[in-house]
Amino acid sequence: MLARHVLRPLVGAARSAVGPCSGAGGRAALLEASACCLLSRRWMRERPRPSKAREHLYSIDNPVTAKNWPPLEDIGDPMSPKRCRDIMHHLNVLEIERMRRLRPFPMPQFGPGDMVEIRYELSRSQQTFAVFQGFCTDVRNKWLNSGFTLKNTYDGVGVEQLVPRYSPRVLGVRVVHKLPQRPPKVDPRPSTRNYRFMYHNYVRGKYGKGKRLLWRWPMPQKPGIMSLEPRIRRELANIRRQYMMQRIEAKLPSYIFPGPYNITRRQTREIKAERYRRMLIYAWDERQEREGKKKRLREKTRWGTYKIDKEPTTSALSDLPTYHPLSGNLPK
Repeated sequence: MLARHVLRPLVGAARSAVGPCSGAGGRAALLEASACCLLSRRWMRERPRPSKAREHLYSIDNPVTAKNWPPLEDIGDPMSPKRCRDIMHHLNVLEIERMRRLRPFPMPQFGPGDMVEIRYELSRSQQTFAVFQGFCTDVRNKWLNSGFTLKNTYDGVGVEQLVPRYSPRVLGVRVVHKLPQRPPKVDPRPSTRNYRFMYHNYVRGKYGKGKRLLWRWPMPQKPGIMSLEPRIRRELANIRRQYMMQRIEAKLPSYIFPGPYNITRRQTREIKAERYRRMLIYAWDERQEREGKKKRLREKTRWGTYKIDKEPTTSALSDLPTYHPLSGNLPK
């Protein structure tokens, strides 16, 4: 109502200022006066002090607080992958400690290759348990999911059992036979690069010390298979000698043995060039022989020409039946 009482005299003043003249100038002046009235109306509707009521209204529909909602003092730090991993780790540690306190026996120390006997319950209501004895083939250290694998044979059939370390059904674990500990070697490097020399039954995989550098020794050994043992080297030399003698008897050019890949010494440029030249020659000979064979095949199967290697014993006229009119009257 106040705006209407204020704007009405303003419009009347604008019309009186424009006057009775009608035209383009008068209409322009009237439009300018109306725009001034609208701006004054907008200024009158503005608040002298902005309201802060929306800052205290926590809802999804409120754009002021939706970007920072819910408040951090109520929920703490926001969830992140690292915080989720930390929470799961703490829960695993608490569960491990609880299961360790409830365990009715001390867990012995054992490793792959040891013979271990376990007692585990089958039914808690019926108070029944079973005993399993076998060789330890695998030990998994995965916090709450830790466990070990026992393997044995019964009536010729291999049986494996994966035993959880922190299971409440395990009643007892006992080491029956432990592998003898090897005395520490003066030289920690392996005696050979063949990975089979330390193989043990019922143990999967291979023994290894991991990727570690032995700085005390000038040249640390690399794990893996031996490159070329002396016996294999002598056998390879004998095979090469026999093959060379066979090529000489067949009057073929001498063959340059390039050697096993990545084992022998690096070849010189002359040897590589000679080998490449002979490869080109052999390929050209094979290509010429293949072209000649194809040409002979085309000549043989060409339409309209044929060749009989030997004279046929019978002809079409001699094979005629007796009742044929030409059987007795053969042309001279």
